Amino acid sequence: MRSTWWGVAILLVTGLLLVFASSRLQGQAVNATLLGTVTDVSGAVVPGTKVEIREVNTGSTRSIVTNESGNYVFAELPPGQYQVSVEKQGFKKEVHAAVDVLVNSTVRVDLKLQPGALSETVEVTAEVPNLQTDRADTGRKIETRQVEDLPLTMNRNFQGLLNLVPGTTRAHREHSAFFNAQDSLRTEVNGQSGLANNLQFEGVDDNERTGLLQVYIPPIEAIQTVDVTTSSYDAELGRAGGAVTNVILKSGTNEFHGAAYEFNRISALAALPFFQNPKVTPKKPSVYNYYGANTGGPIWKNKTFFFGDFQRINDHQSQFQQATVPPLAFRNGDFSGTTTQIFDPTTGAPDGSGRSQFSFNGKPNVIDPARISPIAKAILAKVPLPNVPGAALTATNNFQGTTKFIKDTTSFDVKIDHNASQNDRLSGRFSFSNQDLIQTPIFGLAGGPSNGAFSGTGTQRIWDTAVSYNHIFSSTLITEARAGVNHYRNVANNTDRGTNASNDIGIPGANLGDPNTSGLVCISFTNYNNGDCLVGYSASLPWVRGETNINFVNNWTKTRSNHTFKWGVDVRRVRDDLAQWQSQNPRGVFRFNNSVTAKPGSQTNTQVNTVAGFLVDGPNSVGRDVPIAAKTFRGTELFTYVQDKWQVTQKLTLDVGLRWEFYPPFTPKGPGRFSNYDPTTNSLVIAGIGSNPLDLGRKTHYKDFAPRFGIAYRLTEKTVVRAGFAISYSPYPDNDYAFDFPVLQNNVFSGLNDFSPARQLISGQLVSMSSGFPPPILATIPSNGIIPVTGNLLNQAYTVVNLNFREPYAESWNLALQRSLPGKLVLEMAYVGNHGVALPTVFNLNAARAAGVGQRGRALFPTTGITGDVALKHVGTSSNYHALQMKFDRKISGGFLMTTAYTYSKVLGFKTDGGGVTINSTVGALAFYIGDFRRNYGPLEYDRRHTFVQSLIYELPFGKGKTLLASGVGSKFLGGWQVSTILTLMTGTPLIFDGGGALNAPGNRQVPNLNGSFTIFHGIGKNQPWFDTTVFSKGPDNALGTAPRLAFSGPGFVNLDASLFRRFSIKERAGLEFRAEAFSVTNTPQFSNPITNINSSSFGFVTSTRGGGGGGNRSIQFGAKITF
Repeated sequence: MRSTWWGVAILLVTGLLLVFASSRLQGQAVNATLLGTVTDVSGAVVPGTKVEIREVNTGSTRSIVTNESGNYVFAELPPGQYQVSVEKQGFKKEVHAAVDVLVNSTVRVDLKLQPGALSETVEVTAEVPNLQTDRADTGRKIETRQVEDLPLTMNRNFQGLLNLVPGTTRAHREHSAFFNAQDSLRTEVNGQSGLANNLQFEGVDDNERTGLLQVYIPPIEAIQTVDVTTSSYDAELGRAGGAVTNVILKSGTNEFHGAAYEFNRISALAALPFFQNPKVTPKKPSVYNYYGANTGGPIWKNKTFFFGDFQRINDHQSQFQQATVPPLAFRNGDFSGTTTQIFDPTTGAPDGSGRSQFSFNGKPNVIDPARISPIAKAILAKVPLPNVPGAALTATNNFQGTTKFIKDTTSFDVKIDHNASQNDRLSGRFSFSNQDLIQTPIFGLAGGPSNGAFSGTGTQRIWDTAVSYNHIFSSTLITEARAGVNHYRNVANNTDRGTNASNDIGIPGANLGDPNTSGLVCISFTNYNNGDCLVGYSASLPWVRGETNINFVNNWTKTRSNHTFKWGVDVRRVRDDLAQWQSQNPRGVFRFNNSVTAKPGSQTNTQVNTVAGFLVDGPNSVGRDVPIAAKTFRGTELFTYVQDKWQVTQKLTLDVGLRWEFYPPFTPKGPGRFSNYDPTTNSLVIAGIGSNPLDLGRKTHYKDFAPRFGIAYRLTEKTVVRAGFAISYSPYPDNDYAFDFPVLQNNVFSGLNDFSPARQLISGQLVSMSSGFPPPILATIPSNGIIPVTGNLLNQAYTVVNLNFREPYAESWNLALQRSLPGKLVLEMAYVGNHGVALPTVFNLNAARAAGVGQRGRALFPTTGITGDVALKHVGTSSNYHALQMKFDRKISGGFLMTTAYTYSKVLGFKTDGGGVTINSTVGALAFYIGDFRRNYGPLEYDRRHTFVQSLIYELPFGKGKTLLASGVGSKFLGGWQVSTILTLMTGTPLIFDGGGALNAPGNRQVPNLNGSFTIFHGIGKNQPWFDTTVFSKGPDNALGTAPRLAFSGPGFVNLDASLFRRFSIKERAGLEFRAEAFSVTNTPQFSNPITNINSSSFGFVTSTRGGGGGGNRSIQFGAKITF
């Protein structure tokens, strides 16, 4: 029945698209509204007046007659520059020559008629005040001039400008260069997770579902406008708790325009990263070169237009990288130079008590050379020794090196617009992008740490296409339809693919003869190199991803009296295929922790205990993903809405809307491709087999209604007050079901507790590098689709998808005051807040509910004996956000443009574990404290109290057409110069304290004790801590430490990017531009937070910059551009 209903819905929408499949009038999300009131000189309204608009660049016209209130509304206008004229017998004709209408905006042009003959014309040259007079939403439009002229450091990605919008965090890169080859950026908006944004490309869905990134990033030279709405959206917009971002391409006009350009970043002029020692790792040449061209114009004047662009980027870098490697003494088993004691895991009790300290020839803390594993020796032979002069035995980042990174990108766009008639408009586009990548490992074929990224080779290919149609039935009834498809394919492999490197060093059963298990195993030390492999490659390699998204939209607009009604439907189909084994590793992973060579109550050190455990071949956890089949997801989303914009009076506008969002459960491509653990029966439920439904019975929610309310009131012609309230939903993550056994053969062998080496649960046999991997646990799926969890399956980690999970949503509100000031300045002050509801987090069902209970390390799961994590997804939590947001802007005029965004804010919510994974995490990341869950509540990791971002574009006042030196020699030398800058100032983010694994509350994490007042020293470097570490001590075994989980703050952020232009006029319609750009002009390092794990010898110290490499080091590029 449900599938039949969906078929009818899709046929209905498709039918509407086919009926109207011929224009470009798209919804308000991609178009705009121009409205106003016509009055006479006495202020009385003038009904029955003809108002006509003409798009200056394309010649298209529309006309309307004012209603009984003297009001007129042109809805669904393509963005552009319009001439507005009004005429009525007995009055002079009035013309406003140039009115800029931006995407997703409502522009008011009030017209005042003067008595006289109609043959007389009054031309109004005064600019329309840059005020938002008739809508309540918050956000910003980023226009062509800003996109093209402001310095963009993040690989010329328009998303680097999103920080110009109040309420946003600085855009940051997510995932590896392989998974995210386009360098798509993410930003957190108004305290909501960066996963809660909705990304659109010309009004069509552009969300990549697994990584939650933008599918296609167009070249900045091709972008007309970037529209960012952050709160109180119109009912047409949704599927977001954060921002809705929409990118609009340029279109052709009646004049031919174009450009050709080339930019080159000069590595010789780049400053060294703060922590790079030039004597150890001298600067090596890099190449960052991008070039391209675009052109647009008429195919048939006033009827058909084209625009196209091409861009090529060659990014060949020599990347600075830091790593932590064992010093020579440790490799030989000699730890006598440290105060941390190491204990023999073969002595004492299984819980670690009663152990004897390692000693050789009467010297304590030295391991007998005969006990050192030959496999460990073979692996360490592939790892270089520390090369940082003066590094202590237990120092972090004691090795520096450079790696080669090569990425070549080719992209292009083609767009056609056609005015079939005065009432019909068509548009179509096709976009393409391809990236080829190579990232050499820091330790050659042996792999090694990669700062959370990947080493290997990869390819990414994207195409994105859409068509749209607009039909005007009458001056009061309009419909528009659009359809789009985007496809994303990504392939990545480890550099040593095809080798038997693990078998060659003596690890039995590692390389199984197939390509996916080929290469070197991952050797991982807890809290060592941020969890990266000391040798080997990321667990996620290899992978093949393919995603296809289909989107159909149909909107209607009806104007009646002073009401503008709008309604529509939006249908999205998702197809996501993923062959990736990321929980463990197809080649296998051996994890060594602090405790296997420790005993209860002893002081541990990451750089000491983990290395000692590795030398004696004592992993605490061993795992491998055995590749079986690609995970597949299929799903459909349906949205519909109705909205009324009511112009109550000339000064008061009300918006009332209701949106309905429907997210049916995702299903796999076929039976057997989804799996879910049922803790009540201790069994695995396999989708589509037996009586199990394909969606595994997840509850469908039909009540995701999202009301929208907005009010805008003009106190005066220069002052506007706005307020709004909205509820908005975010979709259910589509990638949770399929990671469970046996869809993924996730073989994990753990110790009985933190102090115990890994073993097979049933036989009790130890699992180590010398023993190799046990045979894969292969499951036969019975006919009823239910697999009992017994035997070695008890040793696995499982996921429990909450079948009653509902979509998270945000209740948001805002109150804003906007004032037009002298000098064409506009000041806006707004209070913006929201309340996040049902935000998903991950709850470990197999964790002790209180400290000091259960066996040390891991309490057995009640009634079942499972020893691994049992992750319940998703437990609904909440968040709250309050902010003062300010804008102080000047629209471009006289060669000067300025935007200023200031945010004073605080966001609180429930934090999960996982190295920066947010509350809306879709995979991994268990909550820290289960026994005292409220302890997870606090400032979220992207909380910054103050954020100030200002951009300037300033044409120097010299030369032709300027106020100074308009002619002569001075004009030739000083004319045509322009300066553009972006200044960013931010306070730091909260510190996340970690007390290690001493807490006797299995499944929880410990924090240190805070024994006094917390003091920030602001120190940087190995001898100057960021904060006073003497007030911290290790927490007890039987209670949580007293330090807060998230509190205080790390280093702030200061950055200035600038560009200097010189423009030359070649002919009347052609010009040449030379540009110099400097990123981080002041060469101010952007430091990462200090290390907050008390077990680290670098506790309290800042040891790296953001991004793991050269965050904040100055770079300079030069470019040239020809325009016509």
